[in-house]
Amino acid sequence: MSRVRTILSQMPDADDALRRLADVIRVPSTCRRRRCREQACCQGGYGPPCYFEDRKRFADAVLEDMHQHREFWIAQRASFEAMLRRH
Repeated sequence: MSRVRTILSQMPDADDALRRLADVIRVPSTCRRRRCREQACCQGGYGPPCYFEDRKRFADAVLEDMHQHREFWIAQRASFEAMLRRH
């Protein structure tokens, strides 16, 4: 694979960006897909499907709730970093 293709393969597409956003705003816990609920993370796909079912939830999270989600994930990251430093 060429260097350019390697770099481009690391860039998320629209579906991947939505999957990552779904994880940030914790949509998988209420997803209709059992695998998303069990894995506690979005399993992706075109859309992902939860985006098409509830686009307003994504928009509301970005408009109103992102500060709370940001605080949650900052705390999660700090916890993981502390745990990794111990090992």
